[in-house]
Amino acid sequence: MKDKKNNKKISDNPSSADIKALLPVLQTLGKGAGFLGKLGLKRENMLRFAGHVDGLVAQSRIIDLPDRFNEAFGPLGWIAVGSALSVDIINEALSLHAKGKIDEAENKLVEWFTAENIELFAISRADRFHQAGLRDNQLKEALQLYLEKRYMAAVPLILIACDGFASDIAPVSPFEKDADLSCFDSITGHSTALPELMKLITKGVRKSRDDELELPLRHGILHGRSLGYANKKVCAKAWLLMMALVDWAIDKSSEDERRAQYEKKQKETLSDVFEKRSHIQADRKAMDAFEPYHVDLPLTKPLDPDSPENALSEFLSGWKAKNFGKMALHAVNLTQKPVKKIAGEMRSTTDNIELINYEILSIHRINPVRCDVRILAKAKTLTKEVEGEFSLVIFRFAADGNIAMPSQNGRWSIQQNFMYNIMHEKFATTANNKDTQESLERRRPDRTYAETVRVFKTLCHSQ
Repeated sequence: MKDKKNNKKISDNPSSADIKALLPVLQTLGKGAGFLGKLGLKRENMLRFAGHVDGLVAQSRIIDLPDRFNEAFGPLGWIAVGSALSVDIINEALSLHAKGKIDEAENKLVEWFTAENIELFAISRADRFHQAGLRDNQLKEALQLYLEKRYMAAVPLILIACDGFASDIAPVSPFEKDADLSCFDSITGHSTALPELMKLITKGVRKSRDDELELPLRHGILHGRSLGYANKKVCAKAWLLMMALVDWAIDKSSEDERRAQYEKKQKETLSDVFEKRSHIQADRKAMDAFEPYHVDLPLTKPLDPDSPENALSEFLSGWKAKNFGKMALHAVNLTQKPVKKIAGEMRSTTDNIELINYEILSIHRINPVRCDVRILAKAKTLTKEVEGEFSLVIFRFAADGNIAMPSQNGRWSIQQNFMYNIMHEKFATTANNKDTQESLERRRPDRTYAETVRVFKTLCHSQ
């Protein structure tokens, strides 16, 4: 499904266009020993890392992954959502679709809608937009019904929650005819995504029918005419709608700022280009001159407030003490949200996982802008306790949300995805845990499309 207005694809979005330009750079840099050294890899790990980078480039069709997914599955009620559905699951579904195994492909997508994924992407991330506190209870009740396989009750409750949430986040309900659901530089807000999904699920239903549905037809179900909706597939698609609305709301909240940044970038002058090149050359020299080292442990206070050690200590101690404001000050904030908003997001995330105790095992300064950390953590999720070694990365970010090179002012920030790794028991690959290396490889981080795009950007910014 191409954009019918201007025939543009999601891969033509400004952020995707940047990645297209970065991919060949990544391929070149990944083969250079100098680049590998700057990442702080030991000689014995260089070949493995180079192979990993080459593998990423070989799979670089990720750039058009949302377009291919929407083309194949859009008519069936599945769309690409920037912060939901993992790259792996989308690739598996597309592979099955290419073989004509449509039912198997849809079943694979349905499997992704677990309690944890729904809690994270449809419920927790929606919390900051709620105008009524009971919306959260409504969604959690729908999740419980879904887990109990009571789809007859779950589907309409999800759709009701979607309706209310949509009315809260938009001046005109997205369910209204001809509602504008476009959003600049957004996967979910692209005309082949949420707008197309809305057209499918808001089709009118004139007569009561018992036919088994494949789609969560909003009007037919809520008006009591479409009765054959009580199945897991329809319920999963209803949850996807909720996730899409949340993702759209998040993208919409930063749309003006992102558009302004894009327009500013387009006006860049030739002198700006030369000045930037000069800074890049100076940064390269600083990166080359940097000698990686391990920080002495245990940490001795007072810590330098402009150090990765301080950011790490503050974030972890804040998490353990449930001091969300303290965590927010040292969390990655690419879109420059107010600290209060980040604190709210930290609160929502930690509803799913509580840090009981931790020990810093190693801090490795890789280069002037990156620090690799290993911790021993004990945490409690919604269902069990988790204990083991985990890796996390600290980057130095500039005020504009990009990696701060040596010539720039910056702030050390913790990449919060390690919290999800703890939640899903994705242990550090060389950790001395009960799992074998083979099982750890099978449990590598399951990144969404948006997270994988950030990996490409981070690797290239590390040059």
